[in-house]
Amino acid sequence: MYRKFLLKERRIEVYFLGIDLGGTTIKGGIVDKTGNILTQGQVPTRAEAGAEAVLAQIENLTKELKARVGISDGQLRGAGIGIPGSVDVEKGLVRLAPNLHWRNFPLRGKLEKLLGIPVVLDNDAHVAALGEMWQGAGRDYQDILMITIGTGIGSAVILNGQVHRGIFGYGAEMGHVKVEPHGPLCECGGRGCLETLASATAIVRQARQELERGRPSLLRGKETLEARDVLVAAGQGDELAREVLNRAAGYLGIALANAVLLIGPTVVILGGGVAQAGEVILGPLKERFEEALGPWQIKPLPLLLAQLGNKAGFVGAAYLALSFLRGEGK
Repeated sequence: MYRKFLLKERRIEVYFLGIDLGGTTIKGGIVDKTGNILTQGQVPTRAEAGAEAVLAQIENLTKELKARVGISDGQLRGAGIGIPGSVDVEKGLVRLAPNLHWRNFPLRGKLEKLLGIPVVLDNDAHVAALGEMWQGAGRDYQDILMITIGTGIGSAVILNGQVHRGIFGYGAEMGHVKVEPHGPLCECGGRGCLETLASATAIVRQARQELERGRPSLLRGKETLEARDVLVAAGQGDELAREVLNRAAGYLGIALANAVLLIGPTVVILGGGVAQAGEVILGPLKERFEEALGPWQIKPLPLLLAQLGNKAGFVGAAYLALSFLRGEGK
């Protein structure tokens, strides 16, 4: 009788919770061990209400997702969570997450008590890269450099299928690679960081500066200028917008070439809203990238667009939980 019960237990389907914790929104999903998404959802983060309010939002979202697909407590085996900040993976601490106002916050321990399952944390860029490796553009690769170009610039390095975290735990920080010695001051305190010259924020700032010089442009007259406006105008042939994007693409190409020469990935994956603009930025980026690599580009290196969009974070977080359960994620 006992043996029959064990055999039955082995056939129970198991699932993993992935959470992408952002400054304004928490995205989550329940994923099976092959990467299929059973359900997904999101709730406001409520960071302004304090850490306990954020934890309550995660708990509520988890309950909602489980109820939606009828999963029992025993079937949900673990949770992964991507954090927008510095994370001590082994200790389960959020060292610093400015958007959440957290410093040395013991998130893993608190979530394990709330959810009743093992929890593993990592930086949000890392889990997004894991998501792309598992179910997105990186499925055929084990050595990946991923860069996301949005409000800021995030990045991750995966080597032999494992996240490279480095001695400080945050792995690759390409947003703060210095590409212009006397460039703009960055919030990190440095000057000429890639983030200050090629992010969506930087693109908007540079476009505004050109408009203030009185240059003609389709962008003139817009009350609220956003990066997507610059991308659209560039696609329509606007000279000012094209110049701004070409400049940003140039810095990106140099930074990516330097990173490739250093770590030798088999693929580069580009994510974030700016990268999704297509050839208007990919064309000049590839040109500058290949120029900077020069004779060292012995064979073609794929530059691919990320495929999972805003699902990458929670899919990668679920994969992180699955990997740690198997003992592969340490």
